[in-house]
Order: sequence, then C-alpha cells, then structure tokens
Amino acid sequence: MQVIGAYELPHACETAEVTALLSKLSPRRRRVLRAYVHQVEFGEQGVSDWLRSEKCPVHERAWYGKNYRGDPAFMAALAGYRDALQQWYLRSEARQVEQAQRLLRLAAQRSAQRLIEHADGNIGQFFTLQEYWTDDPLPTAEILEEEYRLDEALGIKRKMYRVRRTAFDAAALADPKRARLIKKFTDSPRSGLSIELYDAQRATESILDRADPETASKDQPPAASVLIYLPENGRDDDQAAAGAAGTLPGNAG
Repeated sequence: MQVIGAYELPHACETAEVTALLSKLSPRRRRVLRAYVHQVEFGEQGVSDWLRSEKCPVHERAWYGKNYRGDPAFMAALAGYRDALQQWYLRSEARQVEQAQRLLRLAAQRSAQRLIEHADGNIGQFFTLQEYWTDDPLPTAEILEEEYRLDEALGIKRKMYRVRRTAFDAAALADPKRARLIKKFTDSPRSGLSIELYDAQRATESILDRADPETASKDQPPAASVLIYLPENGRDDDQAAAGAAGTLPGNAG
C-alpha cells in the first residue's frame, strides 16, 4: 500500500490561481512549499528550527539555493499560496464566528422561553385533589361525609369520614415540562418532602426588563423563589398533624 506523505495532497485553500502557480513546480517542491507555509508562517516553528528538524523535507543549503528561495517561480507560488491560506483561515474564522452568533441567538431564544415558563408556572401543576375514607382525618382535610361503619375486627362501630384534600403529585418530578419549573428538591426523614420553584414574579420582571425600556423595572430586587413544604409524608405523624404555618400537605396517607 502506498503511503501518501504529509503535504503531498492539495489543501482546501488552493484555488485555481494557486494550482496554476504550483503546477510550475515539481511534486517535491510543492510539498516543501506547503510544509513551510503551514509549519512556519502559519505554524509555531521558526524557520531555523524548521530547517534543523528531522522532519523538514529540505536541507538548509537547498532552501536558500536556486531551486527554492532563489527561484522566481517558487517565490511566486509561495506568495500566492500564503495569501490563499490566509484568506481560507479568515473565511473559516468568519464561519466559526457566525456559528457562535447563531448558537447565542438560539440560546437567547431558549432562555427567553425558560423565563416565560417560569412566569407561567403554576403551583397547581404539582398537586392533585384526593378523596378517600378515613377514621382519622387530617386537620387540612375537608370533610365531605360522615357515617358509622362496623369494625369487624373489634366488633364496634367506628365513625368514618369521606374527606378531600390536596396532595403532592410525585409524578411531577418525572415530568420534564413540570420538573423544569423546580429550582430545588429535598426529601429528608426529618423535614419531609419539599420543592422550591423559580419565582414567577421575578421571571415576569426579567421579561419586562428585556422587552422594552418603558417596562423595565427601575429597582432590581434580589431573586426569590417559591418554597412548597410538605411535612406529612408518613414518617412523623405527630409532626404532620401539627403542621406548620404557610405549608401545604403532602401525601394523602
């Protein structure tokens, strides 16, 4: 199998004009020219280090002789190749800048969409209404109906209550659309389950600040969030029954 050496094949920068200039040189001199431009003029090597390196395709004496630096055809091809490669790098950098700007525009659109989601976030998305019968309704439960039922195990009648209460929908944590609204989630044996939402008011202010100078807020309050605390998760009945001010209940139990 024939192995093609470095700089034997044309580079993407080689236009028709450059190809015409290179055609006047032998394959070896074209390879030397490409190696010099890429490794020295657009690389990190100095010309002296390049000439002394083991991988240099030309001897130092020959480089300064009549076939290279002393040949007008070689120098013309060198100048044309150098200019073409510089233009190629400029176009490549321009494409990279354009791509980066496009990514920034897309990121800005996604960020705006996230802010809108935070502004439209609704605590109700994380709760469901549950109705069930129990003989020990929680203080937070709404009693809908009462009746006496026979407890066959004890042989006595027990007062039962049909209640309705708000319960946290744990499936929301696995739902990408709703989970995106959650800033923080904790679940501990002592405190129970709690979720912290991104602040809808702050998101609304951020949107107005960026939408129009007329709607921009003059004062920038610190970012806030909505904390939903769900203590009664079945771990501590006494603590759950006591409840806490400003809290919402968790599992139905």
